[in-house]
Amino acid sequence: MAAALSNMIPDRLSQRFELAHHPPTSKIAPVGPVRILIDGFSVLHACREELPQTAPHTAKAQDWLAHKCLKYQDAMGQPITLFFDGKGTGGKPSRVESNPHLEILYSQGNQTADHMIERVTHRLLPYGPVVVVTNDHAERETILSMGGEVQSCEAFMEEMRQCSEVASPDLARYLRRDR
Repeated sequence: MAAALSNMIPDRLSQRFELAHHPPTSKIAPVGPVRILIDGFSVLHACREELPQTAPHTAKAQDWLAHKCLKYQDAMGQPITLFFDGKGTGGKPSRVESNPHLEILYSQGNQTADHMIERVTHRLLPYGPVVVVTNDHAERETILSMGGEVQSCEAFMEEMRQCSEVASPDLARYLRRDR
């Protein structure tokens, strides 16, 4: 099964997660998850009331979520990969640029974001815990059966809100002190 999954991963993902073929030899456990994998449209549908007056499948909604994830990543230090099905409305990807700490990936062709999340989870699990954020019940069961961890979209959004509330005063103090 693992070999079959490895053969199905597109070259781009294979290169990005190539290290998963060679699990670490160190016995030191990671502090937190190796990476947080987010089903972007699942989160956008779960938090429609927070969206800035836009439909969940628009580039504007994707940008909004990417900015929120970037702030969360800056505060928490956990690398995040945000997955979307296709290239969004009109083929316009998010204007937020991917970087090693916040990657934004779009499925192509007959792939879905769920398939990409499953394959990346499989590749990263040898390095430590992987958290997948989704409300898709089938996806949640698949990730749990692989040994991954899952978090509901609502719980993740609440965690981001709490992180923002804590980080904002600290950042304001830091900026005032820096002047």
